[in-house]
Amino acid sequence: MVSGIRNLSRGKIANFADGLELDEKERAYFEILVGFNHAKTNQAKRALYDQLIKALPQKIQQLKKSQMEYFSKWHHVAVREALATCEVRDNFDELAARLMPRITRGQVKSAMQTLNELGLIEKDGKGCWRARHSTLLPSRDEAADLLVRAFQGEMLGLAKEALDNIPSPHRDISTSTLSISAEGLQRVKAAIEDFQVALRKIVQSDKGEDRVMQFNMQLFPLTRIEEENAKT
Repeated sequence: MVSGIRNLSRGKIANFADGLELDEKERAYFEILVGFNHAKTNQAKRALYDQLIKALPQKIQQLKKSQMEYFSKWHHVAVREALATCEVRDNFDELAARLMPRITRGQVKSAMQTLNELGLIEKDGKGCWRARHSTLLPSRDEAADLLVRAFQGEMLGLAKEALDNIPSPHRDISTSTLSISAEGLQRVKAAIEDFQVALRKIVQSDKGEDRVMQFNMQLFPLTRIEEENAKT
């Protein structure tokens, strides 16, 4: 972006880099960054994001890799939440068996290493691993959105599997198809946000957790949206 108004065109990269007096390494990073901003698909953005990470200092590079790894595998988040449901020290067999779909002990060990590197877990006074109350995304930008989309894609895949593999008493999957105005859409989104706040309050006040649940909510168009309404 230039002055927060529009994306920098590829043809202007060299002139802009010259104006900033960038050296060869800085210029290469800048070109990748512009390419990332122009990329249209998640696959292209992911490839360029990996290139951006490789250009960072080693310490920051490892952190970014761990962040991408955390969001790209559904069981990382599940393992972190499952620590509230059982006593886990350094024997991960029980935790591996508890997750559904079941994962291997090696996957649990790798997940725990990633969680520890990111400061998302710690040992309590009894030597048991517990989740820390911290977040990886203090602010949202295009790179953060890429990580979130990777996580959401993983969880949507699990939701599809749950239709066939999880008995209905242990899940709740419902759908609604709606015709609505642009103003009505904003009211629906506000209602969804209110519900998510209420949901978090229930979970935060809950005691005796014995399972990990995944809650997804999707709202997307099934018809083309007129350009004027889309802007609104």
